[in-house]
Amino acid sequence: MKLDNQIEAILFWKGEPMTLPELCRALKAPSHEVKKALDILKESLKGRGIGLIQTEDEYALATAPEAHELLERLRKEELSRDLGKAALETLSIVLYKGQVSRRDIEYIRGVNSTAILRSLLIRGLVERKQNESDERVFLYHPTVELMSLLGIASADELPELISVRAELEALKASPLVETPVVEEDEEKTLDEPLSEAEQE
Repeated sequence: MKLDNQIEAILFWKGEPMTLPELCRALKAPSHEVKKALDILKESLKGRGIGLIQTEDEYALATAPEAHELLERLRKEELSRDLGKAALETLSIVLYKGQVSRRDIEYIRGVNSTAILRSLLIRGLVERKQNESDERVFLYHPTVELMSLLGIASADELPELISVRAELEALKASPLVETPVVEEDEEKTLDEPLSEAEQE
């Protein structure tokens, strides 16, 4: 695979900006070759829905500026919708767990939760951060805005916090049953690039 295609794959998988040194380490290639490949990638993405964005020292894949009006309209439509049962269920898991991976959420719910999590991220109710112990995995956290909307200062104020967390931990510790995760049947949202890491 060509170097520019490798960069595209890495940035898509990472789902967040990377510096030139980080790309060089990941690709095991010198900086001048990586820079050249970045230029090729940027040129090849012109006129498409996804583009290569560069700040002072970071690179990332993002939606093209030309798509801003379309995506802004879709974002407003998404925000105007009420939260459904599936979203509230997912939000409760994030709240009571404090930080949780998508894989654990799906294990608890038994259904694919990608679309739901994307909706909650767009609304600013949850945020995702890279797991420091496993960079391939993102952890979802409740936001300050969510806590404010609920009228609580910390998770300690959640009702029956200790017992609910104990039940969630017991469920996680129970033997894994090989049951296929079914597709989510509601709250579909606009598909945008997701890294494999996010899906964990």
